[in-house]
Amino acid sequence: MIWSPASTRSASAPSMRQEPDRNPPPPFPVSSPRATMKAEPLPRSAILGYGLGDAANNVGWQMTNLFLTTYYLYLGMDPMLVADIFLGAHLFQALVYMVAGRITDGRAKDQEGGLRRLVVVFGLPMMISVTLMYTIPAGAPMPVRIGWAIATYLLYQLLGALGGVPYGALLGAMTRDPDDRQRLAASRTFGGAAAGVVLTFTLAPRVNDMDPSRLFLPVVAACCLLGSLGYLIMARTTRERYLPPAVPRTSLKEDLRLLAGNRPLLVVCLATLFMTNPVASLAPIVAKEVLTVGNPGLTGRITFALTLVGVLAGVVVAPCSPWLVQRLGKRGTWTLGGLMVIGSSLAFILVRSAWPAVACIALNGIGVQVITPCIWAMQADSVQYEQWRTGNGNTAGASMAALSITRQVGAAINGWAGPAILSFLGYRPGINVAQDPALGVNMRLAVGLVPAAMFTVSVLLIRCYPLTEEVFGRISADLQAGRLQCQCSHIRQGTEHQACPEDPRSPHRGGKGTDACA
Repeated sequence: MIWSPASTRSASAPSMRQEPDRNPPPPFPVSSPRATMKAEPLPRSAILGYGLGDAANNVGWQMTNLFLTTYYLYLGMDPMLVADIFLGAHLFQALVYMVAGRITDGRAKDQEGGLRRLVVVFGLPMMISVTLMYTIPAGAPMPVRIGWAIATYLLYQLLGALGGVPYGALLGAMTRDPDDRQRLAASRTFGGAAAGVVLTFTLAPRVNDMDPSRLFLPVVAACCLLGSLGYLIMARTTRERYLPPAVPRTSLKEDLRLLAGNRPLLVVCLATLFMTNPVASLAPIVAKEVLTVGNPGLTGRITFALTLVGVLAGVVVAPCSPWLVQRLGKRGTWTLGGLMVIGSSLAFILVRSAWPAVACIALNGIGVQVITPCIWAMQADSVQYEQWRTGNGNTAGASMAALSITRQVGAAINGWAGPAILSFLGYRPGINVAQDPALGVNMRLAVGLVPAAMFTVSVLLIRCYPLTEEVFGRISADLQAGRLQCQCSHIRQGTEHQACPEDPRSPHRGGKGTDACA
């Protein structure tokens, strides 16, 4: 038996002292043990709805990742200034994530959809902020353009953090089944990639040829409207099925102490930090200054192809992600994706023709998308591990915030790296400005070597991830066995009205607490 035999002690057993009631009446009906033996699988509408939520998230993220660097540079902003704007804004968002995690944990107990409400409340204004980012007056003095860029980008980062943490925590609240979690993670990846495909077909072919002051606003406004609709559909089709147990709110210091002891989460955060890949943000400039030098008629098609293969990779990989994880495990799947990025980045340096280079970047994007679903699934697993280790099941928001903070620091490095590389290589800002002939050769080296080196570190780190499928299966069995025995004990005692913790901690395999049903 996995669970402690103390779980089944009779209520009539003699006791030297009266123990306080550790199982107060639940705020909602508790299902019977028989009903919880096998969790009902998630409906397709919930899986698709969750993916639509990330499609909405990616309207903003893809617009900043794919085109914002080019937009700022074509408006005449200095590349190093653009790099500093991205760095400062992402670090600001990392601080916001610390607050967002505590807000999320405070609302996670709301059965009626506290997490979903937070996503919608912050997501809809975020769509407006994305539109404002692309309304910089082209004829305004440069200080006005810079001030507008900083203000609108900071607003986007603020709202993105406040809505992104509850969206990520929603995955763990929807299901405890590892296969369903991987399907949700794959749906999230697919939804984000679908948003990128739409933006690619509407903007990428013309980004190097049109006046930036008129290029972005109409399409961005339409996409933001569709993104708002995606948030509303997500809120309608998803549901928090597993709420954290009622535990006292902890201080920020205590949250940090708990997370510091969560080794799986720390490994995922560190491995994510080294996923630096500036290819996507520089795609239009790479197409123009590296791959189509001397053949300007090919620039539009190469720009479109580079952008498309980057975002289409998610559409191709997402349906295969659960299959890969079932056969290789999350750690093995991450390693496979990292090796694909490393190999394709080095190959990009060696090839000289435009279309083989596009194929290398396509393989690069596929490798990144192979890894992405594993990040979200591993984060959800780390929350369950923390509950098994300490008994504290109310860390989903703090865990998501920790991962999001790390991703934002990585995004800060990634966002800074692209324009900083251009500045270091002597790129001259402005549309249709003549560049030094050596720029193309040096950019090819930088675009290949930087991701190859960073993903090598990421792969080495993820090999230290301790929650293999076998280990996580034992943890899940411990938690489920404890919950079922606790409920059975209440039924035998005639106290069905009392609730057990959603997943009581196990005293075995690392748990240090007392039995929840003692």
